[in-house]
Amino acid sequence: MKCCFQILVAVIWAQFLFATDEAPADSPPPVVSGDSYAGKVVVLKVGEKSLMNKHSFKYWRKVMRRAQDEKARAIIFDIDTPGGYAGETADLITRVMPDLTIPSIAFVNPEATSAGSMIAFGCDKIYMHPRGTIGSTGIVSGGGGEIEPVMRSKIESLFSSYVKIVAKEKGRNADVMKAMMFRDQEYEFADGKVKVVKGELLNLIADEAVLMHEGKPLLADGICEDIEAVLAAEGMEGVEVVNAEPKGLEAFASWVGIVSPILISIGLLALFMEFKTPGLGIFGLVALVAFSLFFVGNNLDGNFSGTGLFVLFIAGLVLVILEFWVIPGTFIAGAVGVVMMGVSLVFAMVDVDMLDSFKDSKNGLISFSALVGYPIIYMTVGLSVALFGSIFVMRYLPSMPMYNALSVSEELAAGTGEENHNAELIGQQGVAVTELRPSGRVKIGDSEYEVASQHGFVEAGTPVKVVSADGMRILVDLVG
Repeated sequence: MKCCFQILVAVIWAQFLFATDEAPADSPPPVVSGDSYAGKVVVLKVGEKSLMNKHSFKYWRKVMRRAQDEKARAIIFDIDTPGGYAGETADLITRVMPDLTIPSIAFVNPEATSAGSMIAFGCDKIYMHPRGTIGSTGIVSGGGGEIEPVMRSKIESLFSSYVKIVAKEKGRNADVMKAMMFRDQEYEFADGKVKVVKGELLNLIADEAVLMHEGKPLLADGICEDIEAVLAAEGMEGVEVVNAEPKGLEAFASWVGIVSPILISIGLLALFMEFKTPGLGIFGLVALVAFSLFFVGNNLDGNFSGTGLFVLFIAGLVLVILEFWVIPGTFIAGAVGVVMMGVSLVFAMVDVDMLDSFKDSKNGLISFSALVGYPIIYMTVGLSVALFGSIFVMRYLPSMPMYNALSVSEELAAGTGEENHNAELIGQQGVAVTELRPSGRVKIGDSEYEVASQHGFVEAGTPVKVVSADGMRILVDLVG
């Protein structure tokens, strides 16, 4: 019991030392490491699987806001991807990228398909690799399937407006972007050199993207071999280039976001072991480390993991401890505590920016299922692993080396006087020698015993009786 409360104090201390409160709805998640971006060109790599990784969007939002605040010279999206999540990409280019006042440049190197082309549309300039391709921006789910009708209608409606805005602000041809997104009509560009039949989506190679149409390039501003050539084309030769990659605490935060299910399973399994081996403390320490990493890491990763949710988790854990050690058998405290812990763990993994988008009923593109889907999946995986782990431990714990080292494996022969006679105490009465809080000492006959009170606090001198006894503890209640 004492060990459990020591663990609680240590975990609370760790949370308040390393974590910050939940960010207000109108403030960005903190950027935690890296040299200044002032006057530099920041390169963001959009790789093959980047748009299939929700943590990529978190990191890009942080970098773009930081580059904006520190007055970077420009941001270059180095794109080579077949696509990914439509909703998250649409949210990025409609709610974050329009706020940039520094130049944004897309370098298609060499593929910007589907959601990758959407990133390019949101940039001020587009440059193509000689073997580059861009287009086929049909709106599908991250797994390549169809999006639910309501969300598809919302995304297409917003994109229709977005195409008009981009065409006006970026000086692009709206029909080119429509031909890449929608299959509802035929298109013809560059004096018939590029044609799109009804039912198909437009996809451009580099040479086609720079063809002249109505007095300006069809889509791209030029063809370049590499980033250096892009800088030269933009008159930024010699400007320092920073390849933005997660480092230090940023890398740690991203890592925690990915391994959260593992941390949950380790933490829950360690708590189970701590309850099964009271007073040992080793498993409690493991739980301390696991849950501290979980809450602190998710907080740094821009999730909703702050002091409020952590307090909710601790309150739930206290109720579970009370169920085990103070008021056993009621189940109410334990059930409420488990629910509180589960809710806190799920919402600790909710992305703050996605939450803001979900609450934006006018322009937000994040559904409730997208908001809590991955946290619930992560929680389910962690809970399942912990459950199977606890079953395994209960089955094989007696044969584990650590357990054997901490217990007596030799069986005592009956009649030696060393076997456990606690069961004989059931029904006998005695007097509390010390206060029971709820543990203490009781005198029964001529002997004193360490007991736990079923009634809670009991003053010294109060008559009590034994209601249950086994090899682990003796439980007493008030007489009468």
